[in-house]
Amino acid sequence: MERSLSNEGASFMSSGFEVAVELREPLWDDRLPHHQALIHRAVIASYVLAGFSAEPSSSDVTLISEAELSVVLANDPSVQALNKEYRGKDKPTNVLSFSTLDDPDEADLASQRGVLPLGDIVLSLETLILEANEQSKRLEDHFTHLLVHGVLHLLGYDHIEDDDALEMEGLEVEILNRLGVENPYELGDERRVEGAIDE
Repeated sequence: MERSLSNEGASFMSSGFEVAVELREPLWDDRLPHHQALIHRAVIASYVLAGFSAEPSSSDVTLISEAELSVVLANDPSVQALNKEYRGKDKPTNVLSFSTLDDPDEADLASQRGVLPLGDIVLSLETLILEANEQSKRLEDHFTHLLVHGVLHLLGYDHIEDDDALEMEGLEVEILNRLGVENPYELGDERRVEGAIDE
């Protein structure tokens, strides 16, 4: 694994998978000083396990050898602005996922480069802290869950319909179990993750 770190972010490369991390809220370093390692583990595990599930996934994505995405570590005001602009909801939320897979230009670029650009995941620190406290969870576990949730949205999963929600939640639980995180849906977190902008 190659890793380059700076005060503003990081970029990870592992087995052809690149994760760019942008730090927009410095307090992330205080509350989750090992966030880079958590991001790397959660993103890679989600991508691999979603691609090699025993059952066909709800996603139409064909996984290729190289992929890239970005994770933005933000705060309530910036996430609230994005939530209002893209979802029409003038309030902060825990995680937003912006998929590029439906963009024809990105699809062409992916075929030319052999790299699949999945999109962006944006998380709000204040909301994550509040939810973790309310749900009596470790912040790092809640953070990991939302990362997994965000990656699955980028891969085409959603939880609009009940059947899709059950499929997505089941895959989340499987991935989190591999990462040593308890089932969040048994800890009072029943469908509290708001997810992607297309809901």
